[in-house]
Amino acid sequence: MKITFDTEACKKNGRDIDTMLYLLSFAAGSPITRDTFEKARQQNYLKFNAPYDRNNLFPHYVELSQDGEFLVESIMADSSIGATPPSEEHFKELANKLRALFPEGKKPGYAYTWRDSTSCIADRLKKFTLKYGNYTDEEIIDATKRYVASFNGSYQYMQLLKYFIWKNKVTGGELVDGRMVGEVEKQSQLASYLDNTEESTPTHVEWDVELK
Repeated sequence: MKITFDTEACKKNGRDIDTMLYLLSFAAGSPITRDTFEKARQQNYLKFNAPYDRNNLFPHYVELSQDGEFLVESIMADSSIGATPPSEEHFKELANKLRALFPEGKKPGYAYTWRDSTSCIADRLKKFTLKYGNYTDEEIIDATKRYVASFNGSYQYMQLLKYFIWKNKVTGGELVDGRMVGEVEKQSQLASYLDNTEESTPTHVEWDVELK
């Protein structure tokens, strides 16, 4: 059973999204119960801003964790990219083309590799399309080439490929249970290069070293 849910149309018609999703869970044959909440909690898709009380079915202090956000974005990307969404294989092929443009191995001083895995980059590209709109493969490859070339072989302040595509930056945050909690700002150098094809190259040496 395939269900398409338009949140904007729902709001325009004066319907509550949470109520509609609850009803849709019945229509899909998987009604929301206490077990639903427990499964989401146990799989680390939720985070809590107060001690968890398992007797409270829907506590007001619960939010999506980063894992939960990524899962939702992946589902939305799978469901929302155009009338005929690109195949998984298409994203993997594009991912490998972008990976080939970045240096091999790990970024000096970090435990992370420049390119990451094909599946990771393919997933980032899928979510990028959802967040920033559709661009051709040629446009994305050209933007990536221009970004890497702008460093002239000195990559100290260049972002990892996955963060170049997009990343979440937490501002005004604090560490809670090992996670940084605060205002989340989405950033994408790829989007900037796609939208500024004729502008001069930015001065990367002034960038914050947090850009990994």
